[in-house]
Amino acid sequence: MNVITTILSLAIVASSIAVLVGLVMLLFRSRRRKGARLAAGSAFSALVCTAALGVVLGEETADASGGKAPAPLALENASGRMETASAATAPGSDGPTATTASQLRNNAEAIGQWCEMKAAQRALSHQRDAELDTSSGEEVRKEITGRYDALQRELTTNLASQLGIKEWELNKLSMSAPWPAYCRAKSKGWTVVTPELAATTSQSDAKEALAALRGYYDMNLKGNRSSYFDSSRYAAVTCRRKAVDGLHLVGCILQSFSNPSSWDVFVVGRLQNGQLAVAPIDGLASSHITSVGDLNSFQAPNAPRARLAEFAGQIDQSAVAALFD
Repeated sequence: MNVITTILSLAIVASSIAVLVGLVMLLFRSRRRKGARLAAGSAFSALVCTAALGVVLGEETADASGGKAPAPLALENASGRMETASAATAPGSDGPTATTASQLRNNAEAIGQWCEMKAAQRALSHQRDAELDTSSGEEVRKEITGRYDALQRELTTNLASQLGIKEWELNKLSMSAPWPAYCRAKSKGWTVVTPELAATTSQSDAKEALAALRGYYDMNLKGNRSSYFDSSRYAAVTCRRKAVDGLHLVGCILQSFSNPSSWDVFVVGRLQNGQLAVAPIDGLASSHITSVGDLNSFQAPNAPRARLAEFAGQIDQSAVAALFD
């Protein structure tokens, strides 16, 4: 964590300096617009870096004091197993063996560390863009880009070293494993439905999810609760359930005489704690169901409650479109 802490601290200092430069530029009429952009962008980057640094320092403090660190991200799967980072030990061996990339695929702590690294890299990207906005000259811009590329690369190299794998293995793993889904779920306070979990879902679970979704959409439309759930544009809600490749799906559409909405389709899962979960299959469905506000679960009167989730798998979009048409 020391390298990440150092990089984030340097980014905060650079952002603070850039804010001051932007404020000084506001004193000159010809530079006010660039100054405002630099000050605003740098202030945002400083806040993001400070938040990321707080998370990292919190973990280091917990480790140093012997106290409990924040609970690692739990991975729900069909067997109910929760995996956390630890040295891989071969059956019957006397000690740990070398970690392989495949052992980290569903490793909760490794995924959590990767999500933190990506957040730090995004903060660096915001800071880089703020500097580029107020810089001119090809050589200067090339130096800025190269400097931030090196900082981001160092974060990746450091994490790979901590996990005991090569940098290229980490990059390959992050592209092949559904780690971005876990990061999105963590940032939104949602849960995760894996393909294995979805495959064990029953028809009765799908019926319950359909009742939950229909009740929620109907309640929001009648209440005219958002620009999407607009009762002046749509008159009724139609919902159905289908199955694709062994996955149970539920979907709803807002009806009108001339221009109905698109179908919002969700993968159904029953979590190991017994909770029902639905995962939107695309960003549009996600934005529609949360148009009434940020939420991680929903329930209409006299309808079941359902958790919102990210689906950590692939789905045949063309097959879904054919069923929900």
